[in-house]
Order: sequence, then structure tokens, then C-alpha cells
Amino acid sequence: MSEPVQDHYETARQCIGLEERIFLGTVTALHFQRFAQASGDLNPLYFDREYAREAGYEDVVAPPIFLTGVLGWEAGPSEESLRQDGLSDSDTAFIKLPGARLMGGGQEIEYLTPLRDGDQVTVWRKVVDVERHQSTSGDLLLMKLEKRYYNQHGDPLVICRETMIVR
Repeated sequence: MSEPVQDHYETARQCIGLEERIFLGTVTALHFQRFAQASGDLNPLYFDREYAREAGYEDVVAPPIFLTGVLGWEAGPSEESLRQDGLSDSDTAFIKLPGARLMGGGQEIEYLTPLRDGDQVTVWRKVVDVERHQSTSGDLLLMKLEKRYYNQHGDPLVICRETMIVR
């Protein structure tokens, strides 16, 4: 295994089982309606209160992929502070892998409770596993993360199990 990938493997393995909790903030209907517009998902559940109530919801709800589709909840890093792969350091959870290149390797998403206007969202991020692999293009790691999103009442909203490819 190449030296940089081996170093990243050793660093990431030390983080297995570690968790971090981040308060993301209060989500408004405007936030998720803008997301729905931008993604071309114009389901009336996201825009029309009466329609949502007739469908059994208290009010409009967010598109299911809203929480996992938003990469950052802050204003975002400056272009100069982005890494070579276009990501910020916060995209690797709390694992610092200087010089590593990252790519999404897939997600498994479980939707539990609809996200509503005014919900205060907290995410728990955890490193689940790290595996070494040899591919035809060289050494890589598969870093498995789990993100659990909760509202202010402690209700689970979404569970996202994802794999990041690290080179």
C-alpha cells in the first residue's frame, strides 16, 4: 500500500467508534422549498399547506433528501481554503486527512420522520469502519460513516450510512 494511503488508514482507524454531535440550526420552509426548486422536485407536499394537510401532515414537509443533500449549513469556506478535490476539511467528519482526495462511494438513506418548518436539527456523525482496498488504479480506502439527524424533540429524522473513497 502506498505510504500516504497507509498513513490515512492508520489515522482513520483510530477514529472508528468516535462520534461528534453538531447542531445544524433551525430549518425553515423557505430553506427546503429553495432546495426543492433547485433540484426540480416540485411536489406540492413541500409548497402547499392545504395539500400537505390533506395528505396527513400538519404542514408542508421537506424533500426527503434535503438533510443529506445539503453539504454545509454555514456560509461555507472561501474558495482559497478548499482542498484540491473541492471539499473542505469538515467533509471528512472529524478525521483530518491532509492531502487525501475524497469521493463519494454511495449512500444508504433511511427516512424516519418528516422534516418540518421550524424543526431544529442536530446531526450525530460517527466513523463506523475503514477498509483498505487495491484497485486497478491504485490503493484506496473505503471509509464508512453514519449520520443520524434528530429534531428538537429527539425524534430521529434520517439515518444516512455512507462510504467515502479516500486516495
